[in-house]
Amino acid sequence: MERREQIITIVIGLFGGLVGGPISSIVDYYAPPERRFELFIIPEFIGFVCLGLLIYYGRLQKNNMMYDD
Repeated sequence: MERREQIITIVIGLFGGLVGGPISSIVDYYAPPERRFELFIIPEFIGFVCLGLLIYYGRLQKNNMMYDD
């Protein structure tokens, strides 16, 4: 994974998902509880998936560097 792709994954995953979920839930404060939960959980899920991909590709790259030596 290139450095540019890592930065994009971090921005989309962490800031878009992990920070955006609670903020969007608070913005629609007077919505029904089910709607607020959806606004919270969907970006959180996306954030954790992106974080998992970043960790996976980082380990994959580390293993490839070990075999290249």
